[in-house]
Amino acid sequence: MSEYFLKLPGDSQPRAYSEYEVREFLGQGVIDSKTLTWKQGMETWQPIAQVLPPMSPVVEETQDQKNKDQPEEQQYRLRYPLNGLAKLSILACLVLLPFMLWSSWIVFSNNVVNYEEMQTLIQQNMVHLPSFAVPLVFFLSILFIPSLLIQLIWLYRASANIQEFQVQGIRFTPFLSVLLSCMPVVGMVLNALVLQEIYKASKKPAEWMLQTPSRSLRLYLLVTTALTLCTLFPFGAEHYVTAFLLTGALMTAASILWLVCVLQITRKQEELVSKNQNPHS
Repeated sequence: MSEYFLKLPGDSQPRAYSEYEVREFLGQGVIDSKTLTWKQGMETWQPIAQVLPPMSPVVEETQDQKNKDQPEEQQYRLRYPLNGLAKLSILACLVLLPFMLWSSWIVFSNNVVNYEEMQTLIQQNMVHLPSFAVPLVFFLSILFIPSLLIQLIWLYRASANIQEFQVQGIRFTPFLSVLLSCMPVVGMVLNALVLQEIYKASKKPAEWMLQTPSRSLRLYLLVTTALTLCTLFPFGAEHYVTAFLLTGALMTAASILWLVCVLQITRKQEELVSKNQNPHS
């Protein structure tokens, strides 16, 4: 089957699609007949209407029958409710943020270069902490893993709900969304991209590629990108205060924006299902 190269809204570069997918995009209004395309053997890009072969009568009749058999409106439902996990995410952020800031302070103040050094320095810092602070650090350490799991479970379920909406062209599966978000260094940037896709698909599933992410999601991607670049930048030991203040500010902003995005997506998915159940409201 021929592959057609298209640059859809939101794509940074053209991608290859099958003829079936191209016709689906036309039917959904993602592209129109004037959208330019290219396939192997063509010299230049041409409008899709001049490139797509005409449908055979049998295929056209089958497609018409398929359209008649489809309900007028897609019936949306949630595979997993998200409201409870979204509220728990607020507590998770309160646990993860101070733990991350304390760890980053140790890293930059001692110019740590590997994990073993960090573990040793954390233990040394625990010894020198005031007696009243030790139980708090121990409590946050215990809650670190469940707090992280809350975030990952929410992400998995939000992505699984998108699949329940029968959205076409989604790139991130639930398992892949969690896996990419756990990757070292670039995980936060990938998490921002995953959340943007989930948000757009939750806003209007039938035309999700034409939707734009919210301002909070765009800021979250910008902040996580800056935070990733800071972690890769080799700050000298003499600049540890500047490095910590910059990284700490970005971590705080990223955590707050992540929480805002979680609440936005949760609300969008609930509103989508609510409108579906109450079409006249």
